[in-house]
Amino acid sequence: MTAKAQPNPLYSLRKTPVQSRAKATVDAVLEAAAQLLIAQGYDRTSTNQIAERAGVSIGSLYEYFPGKEAIFAEIRRRLSLDHYARLTAEPRPTTPKSMLRHLVTSHIGYIRANLGLHVALSTEVPRFAIAETESAILEDYVPQSNAFLELHRSKLRPSADVPFITEFLMRVLSSTINDYALRSPDRLQDLTLAEEVIDMLGRYLLRRP
Repeated sequence: MTAKAQPNPLYSLRKTPVQSRAKATVDAVLEAAAQLLIAQGYDRTSTNQIAERAGVSIGSLYEYFPGKEAIFAEIRRRLSLDHYARLTAEPRPTTPKSMLRHLVTSHIGYIRANLGLHVALSTEVPRFAIAETESAILEDYVPQSNAFLELHRSKLRPSADVPFITEFLMRVLSSTINDYALRSPDRLQDLTLAEEVIDMLGRYLLRRP
């Protein structure tokens, strides 16, 4: 569905932490950066401020990150992976209709729980910064979704193009909920939004009685 993206050094870790102490250092840097991003914005946040709040030396910060671009990209990368892990956790949906409900409610719940951080990262960290992570997620998810929909093809609208449907559902859902997060975040608290999106996608996906 998409070409495999290559990591951008500006937005990537210098090295992956392996030992527990190294992991704790990286986690502290990311937590401090997230707090500062929400509190004062991207432009006003410096690596020195991040290191000070994290309680680590600036040298330790630069041991793992080339700059603040990589720090914020790693935060967005981890949030995306965490969301995908929750989306694909057991129990799995058993029907196309329950799949739609799971996709919609999971996506809204994920953004609602991390709203301030999600909005800040979406507006400050370009998507290409985590392109390799998104490619890996798609590479894992698309075959699963295609296989699930093929298994339940009798419940789908006639002549449904399953690979196209997988991509279409992901793009429509992501763009719709993200736009609400950026422009009308209060709507994310309204159960009506989830039900309307489920209804809209259901009318597109499912065979009519």
